[in-house]
Amino acid sequence: MILRAQYVIPVSGPPIENGVVEVRETRIVDVRRAGEHVRRSETVDCGDVVLMPGFVNAHTHLELTRLAGKVLPVRDESAAVAFTDWLRRLVAEMRKIGDNSAAITASVQEGAELSLRAGVTTVGDITRWPRITRPALRLGCLRVVSFGEVMALGALSERLKPQLEAACDLSHNSEWLAAGVSPHAPYTCDRRTLCACRDAAANAAMRLCLHLAETREEEICTLRGAGPLVEFLRSVGVWDDSVKPPGLRPVAYAEEVGLLGPRTVLAHVNYVGDADLKRLARTGVHVAYCPRTHAAFRHAPHRFREMRALGINVCVGTDSLASNPSLSVLEELRYLRRAFDDLDAHDLVAMGTLRGARALGMDDRIGSLDPGKQADLVVVPLEPAGTRDPLENVLRSSVAPTHVYVGGRPIQLG
Repeated sequence: MILRAQYVIPVSGPPIENGVVEVRETRIVDVRRAGEHVRRSETVDCGDVVLMPGFVNAHTHLELTRLAGKVLPVRDESAAVAFTDWLRRLVAEMRKIGDNSAAITASVQEGAELSLRAGVTTVGDITRWPRITRPALRLGCLRVVSFGEVMALGALSERLKPQLEAACDLSHNSEWLAAGVSPHAPYTCDRRTLCACRDAAANAAMRLCLHLAETREEEICTLRGAGPLVEFLRSVGVWDDSVKPPGLRPVAYAEEVGLLGPRTVLAHVNYVGDADLKRLARTGVHVAYCPRTHAAFRHAPHRFREMRALGINVCVGTDSLASNPSLSVLEELRYLRRAFDDLDAHDLVAMGTLRGARALGMDDRIGSLDPGKQADLVVVPLEPAGTRDPLENVLRSSVAPTHVYVGGRPIQLG
C-alpha cells in the first residue's frame, strides 16, 4: 500500500510536500516525495490532507469514560476547593459502579473507540481494575500501556498485595498491550507501597506511572500530613493517621524513594520549584502534561517550557472524561497553540506523537513515520482557508481526522 498526501509530516524530519508513505504488511518501508516511479495502481491518493503519525495519549483513564459530563470540575475562585469537591463527586460516582465488570468493560471499550476517532492510536491507561480492563483492550486496534493502579496506606496495607499482583499480571500482554504499574500518588501510597511498586516495576522491566505534584495541597500533605487532601481522604476512609509524612516536597520524596528514572512517567507535575526541575532533568523521567485538565482546575501556569529547555521529555495526556471534554490529543495541542502562540509548531506536534511514544517506551516502534516503524497513521484534511504551512494548518484548524491506520490496517471510524 502506498498512501499519497499533499503533505507528509514524519515528525522525525520536516514536512514533505507531495509525499508518500509506503507500507508493507504492518510496517512503513519508505517515506519520500511522490515521483514518477510511484506505482500508481497501488497508490491511494488521500488528497489535500496531512498524513502524520497516530497521536499518543501518554496519560488517561479509559475506565472513567462512563463519567463523561457527570463530574467535570466546578469553576471556583479557589482551585483547592474545586479539586477536593471534584474528587468527592468522582469517588461517589465510582462507588456506584463498584467492580461491575460489564460496566467497566463497556467504559474502556467506549474510551478506546473515542480515542481512535480522535486519531489517537496509543495510550498510557491508568486502571483500578486491570483484570477487567486488560482483556477488553488486548485484542483491540488501540495500542495500550496498561498501568495497574495501587493505593495503600498504613493499616490499609493489606490492600497492597492483591492490587500489586493484579497490576503486575503479565498474562494479558500482547502485540497491543503491555502491563505497567502505577502507585497512585504520594498521598494515597505510603513509603512501603511506593517501594513495592518501584521494585515490582524494575523486576518485570515494566513502565511506572505516578501522579505527582498535581495540586498545592499535595505538598502540604507530604510535608506535614495535613490539609484539604488529608481531610478528604479521611472522610472516604483511605487515610491512616499513624502514617508519618515524609517531610519532603513531592518531587524530592519521589526521588528519595527511587521512583524517578527513565522508565517512569509522571502525570501532571503542576507545582514544582527550580530545585524540582533540576531533579527531574537529572533523572531522565518523563512528564505527561494534561493541558485542558490543568486549565479546568485553574492551576498555576505549568512550567513545561522550562522543563523542555532543561531536556526533560514532556509529552501530552488528556486525563479522563471526568475532567476533560474529549480524549483528543490533537485538541490538547490546538489548545496549547491558542494559549502559547510562540511555541514551535514542530515541537508541539512532537509532544503529541514521538515524545509520548518515548515516555511509554515505544519510540522504536511508533511516534514518527520512519522506515521500520509500525504504520500507525492519521489523515487530517487541510483547512482550505488556513495557512499553507501544514503544521500550523493542522494546529490552528478545527478539522477532525478522517482516516486512521493502525499497523497498516484502516480503522472504521464511527
